[in-house]
Amino acid sequence: MRRKRELKKKFRLFTEFIGDAVIPKKYRKDILNYHQRASVKEVPYYYFGLSVYLFFIIAVLLDILVLNSEIFSNINIFIGILLSVLFLPVIFVLVCLFNIFIYRLFLDARIYHKVRKMEEVFPEFLDELSLNLKSGLSLENAMENSLEKEFTYLNDEIERVCKKISVGNDLEESVKEFTGRFDSEIIEETFDLILISWKKGANTPPLVDRMADNIEETRYLQKKVIASVTSYKIFLSIVSLIITPAMFALAFHLVNLIRSMLNKISAVSRTSTVPFNIVRVRVDDSDFMLFSYLAIAIIAAFTSIIISVIMKGSIKDNYKEIFLYILGSLASYRVAMFGFSIFFSWFTI
Repeated sequence: MRRKRELKKKFRLFTEFIGDAVIPKKYRKDILNYHQRASVKEVPYYYFGLSVYLFFIIAVLLDILVLNSEIFSNINIFIGILLSVLFLPVIFVLVCLFNIFIYRLFLDARIYHKVRKMEEVFPEFLDELSLNLKSGLSLENAMENSLEKEFTYLNDEIERVCKKISVGNDLEESVKEFTGRFDSEIIEETFDLILISWKKGANTPPLVDRMADNIEETRYLQKKVIASVTSYKIFLSIVSLIITPAMFALAFHLVNLIRSMLNKISAVSRTSTVPFNIVRVRVDDSDFMLFSYLAIAIIAAFTSIIISVIMKGSIKDNYKEIFLYILGSLASYRVAMFGFSIFFSWFTI
């Protein structure tokens, strides 16, 4: 048991070493900062190492599949080995780049979700900040006293700013560093106005109150706009989840019905003279099914993207719904296929 634990520990350390080694030194600071923006406290070097193992296995399998294809079926075994050695690193790099791109999208989605959550509680934070400023506290102390656990991500970021100020960093630089890390015009412009007002010695609390009210009013108007376009979401969802799968399923069974009719007619034409030739339907069922799956998935994905843009103004807000729409459309297609198979079984030709 002890030996097993030691082996696991050595494997983990070696895997972390591999994950750390594949990252160039000049990018490590940026990668760490990117993970912190996504609220990932540590860079997952262990999982990076596991990914290297997995990507290498995938690259080997793809290399074997490529060399076993018809294009390379007649080559010499030595040339095949040489091509395998040449293809393997290329395929490995391509697989790694593709997965890095996917992981980057995942982190971007987390950062975007974090910013939206921060903006949701930002008016409440401004209300707390205004109360603390009215009580006579300095801006840095008012920010620190305004922290609440309910502010989640915003609480963590403001707490980080307060810690930097407490160890001697400049207030303005610390706040601007925080606002510059996230793509949020509301937070950035609000803090810019607060800093300008505070530096000039103006009456800051009323300004903070007005900004909180403006943000709340903007949020209310956004909700009204979203409510006014809900009918578009319902219509697009019905088209994607019900009508499109049903039409593809109906087309599949109609093709089979026409094929069976033509087979009967061609059988009759062999025994009697008819003034026309019957040509059979050259559509393979498996090809039609594959085309249907791809078309339905693409339509569902773009429908989800359009709905996200209409309802939220960005694709990143509802990126999870893309997969739900695809799965829902494909499931609806299978149900429609089953239903039409029962319906068309009544028409025996």
